[in-house]
Amino acid sequence: CSTNSARIKPRRDNGRIRIVLRHIVAACAALMVIASSAAQSETYPSRPIRVIIPYSAGSGADITARQTMAKLSEFLGQNIVVENRPGTSAIVGTDAVAKATPDGYTLLFGVTQHAINPTLQPKLPYDTLKDFAPVARVTSQPLYMGVNTAVPGNTVAEVIDHIKANPGKYNYASTGTGTSIHLAGAYFNWKAGLQMAHIPYTNASQTLVDLGRGDVQVLFYTHSPLLPQVQMGRVKILGSTGDKRSSWAPDVPTMEEAGMRGFVMPAWHAVFAPAKTPPEIVKVLETTLAKVAQDPDYRKTIEPTGTDIYYAGSKELGAFIESEIARFGEILKQSGTKIP
Repeated sequence: CSTNSARIKPRRDNGRIRIVLRHIVAACAALMVIASSAAQSETYPSRPIRVIIPYSAGSGADITARQTMAKLSEFLGQNIVVENRPGTSAIVGTDAVAKATPDGYTLLFGVTQHAINPTLQPKLPYDTLKDFAPVARVTSQPLYMGVNTAVPGNTVAEVIDHIKANPGKYNYASTGTGTSIHLAGAYFNWKAGLQMAHIPYTNASQTLVDLGRGDVQVLFYTHSPLLPQVQMGRVKILGSTGDKRSSWAPDVPTMEEAGMRGFVMPAWHAVFAPAKTPPEIVKVLETTLAKVAQDPDYRKTIEPTGTDIYYAGSKELGAFIESEIARFGEILKQSGTKIP
């Protein structure tokens, strides 16, 4: 009996030791995660950050992104590499960020298309809400209703009356099916009860040239690129899709002021990170972008391009994206806009 008792006792001790060791290992692992997270937040960013723009170089989004990232880089004290990844209505570049490591070193410079695609593109390779962590919204960019000067009328209402009296004669252009520029035109066409055809382009410069020549008659676009055609007397700007008049174009009424109630559809730019990016890293970016928005030099750089600074933090941006998806979904439904 004594021999058997001696054999059993060590086994019980070993069991207790194993349990204690498991607890120690688990505690150490938890401490390592906490320490790693704390160290990461203290040192971030410790190497260059990559920001993906899902549009081509030279586009409006590209210009705004580079201006914004230059100032963000200055405040963070770290290089930021801007990478253009255009393709398939911004899906290619956006998907690359959705699948990137969530460490704060790959970010998305998203635009209005980000909230349009969930409805327009039913088979997205990512989930717009679940696969991204909102960081901050940085701008609001109203679109302007440019009309070829050969179209009679000097107000939005007068142009609507003329086009309505000539069904099938006029068209509206865009820089691509499903863009915010397309949706602004489609919404205008539907809300005013017009019968204009949609003419999509892939080259923004050619779109503006053709608007000036009268090959297309109506285009909702950003302010600065329209100005050369305006100065040559080929295009007139009649309204803005912003919620208020811009300080740099105070003579242009909003579409609501022009009589189109509910027509508020500015483009916007915002920064997103992959989902599961540590909240402390998101916070660093969020607070630094708030400083960027307050910087007077940044304002002097961004506003001449026809863009208003509009800062919103991560929580507000998240709610905004949800509301934009719902809003654009309704606009797409009402206007009957679909991918051909």
